[in-house]
Amino acid sequence: MKPIIAKYLRISDEDIDLDGIEKQESNSVKNQRALLDDYISNSSEFANCKVVEYLDDGRTGTNFSRPGAQKLIEAAKAGKIQCIIVKDLSRWGRNYLEVGDFLEQKFPAWGVRFISLGDMYDSAKLSGSTGGVDMAFRGLIAQMYSQDLSEKVRSGKDAASRSGKIVTSQPTYGYDIDKNDRHKFVVNPYEASIIKRIYDFYEQGYKVAEIVRTLNADNVTTPQMSKKAKGYNSKTGRGDCWAKGAVSQILQNEKYTGKWIYGKSRVSEVGSKRAYPVPRNEWIVVDGAIPIIITPEQFARVQKLISESGNGKGKPYKEKAIFARKIKCANCGRGMKYHITKDGKVFSCSMHNQSGNFDCQTGKVEERTVYDAVLATIQTHILLAKEEKIRQFDTKKANMANGEVIYDKIRNLQISIDKVKTEKVALWEEFHNGKISKETYKSKSSKLSEQITQYENSVALLESDVKKPKELSENDNAFIERYSKLNGITELSKQLVGELVNEIRIHELDRIDIILNYADMYLNSQREGL
Repeated sequence: MKPIIAKYLRISDEDIDLDGIEKQESNSVKNQRALLDDYISNSSEFANCKVVEYLDDGRTGTNFSRPGAQKLIEAAKAGKIQCIIVKDLSRWGRNYLEVGDFLEQKFPAWGVRFISLGDMYDSAKLSGSTGGVDMAFRGLIAQMYSQDLSEKVRSGKDAASRSGKIVTSQPTYGYDIDKNDRHKFVVNPYEASIIKRIYDFYEQGYKVAEIVRTLNADNVTTPQMSKKAKGYNSKTGRGDCWAKGAVSQILQNEKYTGKWIYGKSRVSEVGSKRAYPVPRNEWIVVDGAIPIIITPEQFARVQKLISESGNGKGKPYKEKAIFARKIKCANCGRGMKYHITKDGKVFSCSMHNQSGNFDCQTGKVEERTVYDAVLATIQTHILLAKEEKIRQFDTKKANMANGEVIYDKIRNLQISIDKVKTEKVALWEEFHNGKISKETYKSKSSKLSEQITQYENSVALLESDVKKPKELSENDNAFIERYSKLNGITELSKQLVGELVNEIRIHELDRIDIILNYADMYLNSQREGL
């Protein structure tokens, strides 16, 4: 089997903000890939290796909550990757403690070689050391660089916004970035006509759902489709259909009156994906900074209509519900709506009412049905974790006993090797003293060498048998550790669902797919016979 080399590439808005335009180009995915490919192709030691690639586009380096990095880590931990190559350490991560843990503890334990081209770091050439103070200092600098400059970048963006400069990398729907000045918006005529049409429809008495159905019937380009067409990253999932949320956002977006608005939310720390809302009096609002699409008068009239109709008010459930943002329609991929009816709490998909392009189910699934299904699934995985923990314990115990037998065999073979080597020395002395002929010496010496080789091969096989159980017994994964602690639970909490449940997909009223976190580790261990 060919050794496998993994190229890891990462780029994020954080890197663009902190490193500047020149370094942004240097760190581009294209540049990283070309650099790594060139290094691998010019290294003779990698000539017969298989090369795979893991990529995180738009992901921060201040933590390891990145899909590409997590898949690579799992592959390396499972022994599927023998070498990881990155452009520089900051591509792998900017948190020096976590990066150091991988370099000094995890990768060596997993038998993974790590190469950072920009830092001239190759774990295979350290002779057992880890790079010492130099690598630790570089890692610390990377983290301090990220944390310290992030605040300066934030202040710089605030200052630029107050002067009316656009500081976003993607334009708001209805606009394009000015080709001659990236700090300015210009009107996109087609998108602007759609926005005006939406506002006119609403003033004429159309409900949001009716506007959505009309736009979908006319195959009008959606905001997500527009982003993709312009080459920007968009949300995952289907974006080829208008939804009520998109129309509502357009109807309440004050930017269309010519105001540049910045700072409506802030992240609590560098690299965090969680943002908290900022009070309106702290927003940066600059009149006349961008072209007008909707007149302030029409915008005000529409906001009054929205207020009178009660639309635009957030549902408390989104923040308080136990399954908030977890339940998706398996057909269209969109979040299912929550309703409180006279019969109880239910979820339903509204896309079948908004577009004929979807065959989503028209019925409603009760929250209690989902609750019972999730609880039963978690309880089943708790039992699996308990059984797996017992099995691994028994395997470890058996391996320890078997290991003693193997070590005895290895010791006996080593004694036999030493004995044969002694015989070879005595044979040479007999030849040297003229007691045996040269032909006899060569013949007997060759047989003794073959015997030593056989003994050494047997020792190597036995040693591999000893190492294998040890590696397996150390492969205690997060699945067992987390689920075995939940023994006896009889109810769910929002915190528990948030940690354990990745997604709940509703196919039909009688079919629910529940994707749990950590569970894939258990399945992988079963497939690999752990």
